[in-house]
Parts: sequence; structure tokens; C-alpha cells
Amino acid sequence: TASEALTLCWFYTICANHVKMHSLANWGVNNEPQIKEQEPFLFQNSLVTTIYNFFGYSCFHSFMSKWESMGLLSPGWDPNAWVACVNHGIKDSIWAHPQIEELIPHSSLINFIVKVRAVFLTEFAKYKKRFPCIDGEAMFVGTILHSLDHTCMDWNLEDALWLDVDCPRFGKMAEIGRIVKVGFVKDVPGLMFHKRFKDSGHPFYDSIYKKACKIDKKLADNMDTCIIK
Repeated sequence: TASEALTLCWFYTICANHVKMHSLANWGVNNEPQIKEQEPFLFQNSLVTTIYNFFGYSCFHSFMSKWESMGLLSPGWDPNAWVACVNHGIKDSIWAHPQIEELIPHSSLINFIVKVRAVFLTEFAKYKKRFPCIDGEAMFVGTILHSLDHTCMDWNLEDALWLDVDCPRFGKMAEIGRIVKVGFVKDVPGLMFHKRFKDSGHPFYDSIYKKACKIDKKLADNMDTCIIK
């Protein structure tokens, strides 16, 4: 059914596909002590991304017993099953997609991502000496691509109750899907540090934002400089 398809698409997104971005982002950071002095904004972004990746991979599944006791998950949830799904998604890696440009006329998102990726890598080459030991592609994925994946997830699934927890086949997927939608997709409130490309105060991020706005300002305004959701 359409309802089952929605649950499957959402579950695949959150536990098998989106996690690839988190994994690749580990090659787009630098937490070395000297970076804190040379590039404090980069150091902050790297630290936040590293910590948040640890929370997501090593801690998320430990919350399930509490959610089960609160009635948010039905009895019998196996945290190891969740970890197995995540690991499967990561090990499946990222498949080659050279023909993605054929979708540009049909998707404003793909049009934006393809064009901004080119901008990002061009600007990264200019500032590469300020980002030692960082892979530009991984940094792009861990910043722009990751944050916009969250943004589009939130826009596409307007209501967590669209996920049918009473479905006999995919109800458990819908349960965890609801929790992720309401607790782990939107921007984290109350942050006391800057995390957007917009108004970053750093020439690399500011230059990318300025050019991205010419393509799609709404998407550009949602580009994060680190993983913080």
C-alpha cells in the first residue's frame, strides 16, 4: 500500500541511507590541537561533527529500552537489530551515480546539489591550505548534503503520524520512524554557537553561501557547517 511504501522509504532513509553521510563526514574534519589556533571555526565544526556522530552511532540504540518503557516503542525491540541495519547501510557504501545530472531539469533539489557541489569543490581548492588533512568531497557531504537531507526529510514528512505503527508488516519501522521524525530531524534549539554557512564570518563558507543563494536561497539558508542534527 501507499502507507507501507511511505514507512519503508522513511525507514530506509533514516537507518540505511542517511547514515552513509555521517560515516563519510568523518573524513571531512580535523580535530588536531593546532587547528584550534589556526582555524577556530573549522575546529568547532569538526568537534561538533565528531561528537554528534558518536552520539548517533554509539548512543542512539541505548535509548530504546527507555522509549519502550515510556510506551513510545512496542515491547520486544532489539537495539542490536537497529545497529545491524545501520551497519548494513554503511557497508553497502555509496553507489556511483554519474548520470544524476539527467535529473536536473526535473528536481530543484538535484539542480541545487549538483551546482553547489561544483562551487564547493572549486572554493575548497582555493582554501585547501586552511583545511589540512581534510577531504573536500567528505566535507561537502558532511555539511551541505547532510543538512539538506535533514531539511528535506522534515519538509517531506509533515506529520509523524503519517507513519502507521499499527501496520502488521512494518509497524516497528514506523515506531522508530516517528521518534526520529519528532526528535532527530529538525534543527536543535538553543544552540550557543554558529552553524550555518550564512553569516559564518569565514571567507570559505561565506563565498559558497553567496553563490548558492543565486541558485536557490531557501536551500542555501539551510546549509550547515557541521553535523548537529
